[in-house]
Amino acid sequence: MPGGIRWRYSTPVDAGPLAAVQALQFEQVFTSAIEVGIAIAGFSGIAAVMGQRARGTWSGVELARIAILLQTSFMAIAFSFLPLVLDGARVAEPVIWRIGSGCFVLYTLVTVPHRFRGALRVRDADGSVSMAVVKVIFPFLLVFAAFQAYNAAFLHEGWAFVLVVMIELAMGFFMFVRLLRMLWDEAPAQQGVEPDVE
Repeated sequence: MPGGIRWRYSTPVDAGPLAAVQALQFEQVFTSAIEVGIAIAGFSGIAAVMGQRARGTWSGVELARIAILLQTSFMAIAFSFLPLVLDGARVAEPVIWRIGSGCFVLYTLVTVPHRFRGALRVRDADGSVSMAVVKVIFPFLLVFAAFQAYNAAFLHEGWAFVLVVMIELAMGFFMFVRLLRMLWDEAPAQQGVEPDVE
């Protein structure tokens, strides 16, 4: 299927109809991820407005979560566009996965230390903030980055790179849910008690 993304061991000559089906499914994964990433980023704007309207300002925790939410959503979109663009440029399929996984490794090495320092600043400003989630997610991201480095150097598999997009979307959705939960928990406190008119 000329111009379509194929699995590593599929070719237009010897794979027949199976190659066309696989190429279509694979492209749909990235296309759907782009749509979901845009939706999550859009909903984050709604959540941000809700938080600002409730207090007139944002807390440090809200700002950190909104930043991570937007970052993961946009990176999911970028990582979904990357193989489509490279395939359109006729880049060989193993090279596409090597480039994609390599980009994720560099992205992780840059962002994880920055996010961790930001989490520490938020904790120092608000002692009620728990670091339990941070201590689980960040080591997982580093281990996953090591796996992507292995994929870039040896495996060259598309399914491994698809996991990058899925994890970025999952991170964005997780932050979106936590942001909404925090706003819902704070809503009664913002409303207060109605004054006694008697």
